Amino acid sequence: MTQPALSVLLPVYNCEPYLSAAISSILDQTEPRFEFIIIDDGSTDASPEIARAFAARDARIRFYCDGVNRGVSARLNQGLSLAQADIIARMDADDISLPERFSRQLDFLQAHPDAVLVGARVIVIDPDGDELREMGDAFTHDEIDSGLMNAGGQLIYHPAVCYRKDIALSIGGYSSDYRGVEDLDFFLKMAERGRVENLREPLLFYREHFNRVGYRMRVEQARAIGAVIAAARARRGLRGDGPELNNVAILSAPMNRAAAHRKWGWWALQSGRKAAARKHAWRSIALGPNAASARLLYCALRGR
Repeated sequence: MTQPALSVLLPVYNCEPYLSAAISSILDQTEPRFEFIIIDDGSTDASPEIARAFAARDARIRFYCDGVNRGVSARLNQGLSLAQADIIARMDADDISLPERFSRQLDFLQAHPDAVLVGARVIVIDPDGDELREMGDAFTHDEIDSGLMNAGGQLIYHPAVCYRKDIALSIGGYSSDYRGVEDLDFFLKMAERGRVENLREPLLFYREHFNRVGYRMRVEQARAIGAVIAAARARRGLRGDGPELNNVAILSAPMNRAAAHRKWGWWALQSGRKAAARKHAWRSIALGPNAASARLLYCALRGR
């Protein structure tokens, strides 16, 4: 294989239902000059067998599996050490990249040498693959960096980014100190080395489901946000306590499945996706009728 233009890093842990679609979306990219590094992190389902079968059919895939669970930061750092290209593309095992993603992001990084990382808007989908809404409306470096420093939510989607490997290595790669928000720490450190931006074009289907870290580790993740921001403020020599993390406190509240379906239903309804809104309204009702679910169902059936 000639020198790849991109090294794609895909850590995998128990993503059997979604992995084939994720891998296929990478192999179907219009920009074919990549190596695809898939690292299994001790999966106990059929994920290794799925990845191994794809690797047998496509020489661009390099599959690694040692049967040990080391965590996503360790696996991403392993991938960085294996990568041959100067540009890294991230991918998660439950998402789907749109065909033009690599082409658009590689063009951007080549045209903007001062940019160290580029993301993109995403189309949020539910566990079934139905579209819910588009997200990712911070585009410029200042919007993104300021928003992240003020706990402004998910302004960059990790599986939708491409970045410069040498800059990532210069910041030490991914820290294992902030489990669940290692991406936030990584983004802030990268923003201290150069420009980070988001493309306005949606380039990834970002899947919401109950096994995502944001649901499984909701409390731990929320608590770690404050620690990451405090560390960033210290590195940057900023005084004071930083932002009031009221939204982090809200995030730390447990979310049951009915509440998640309501959230997805409102997202779908607000973006005009009425069928998906009604589906999630009915599912929230089925999990335990209450006034909030009934209101969603009423609005979904009306279509507004």
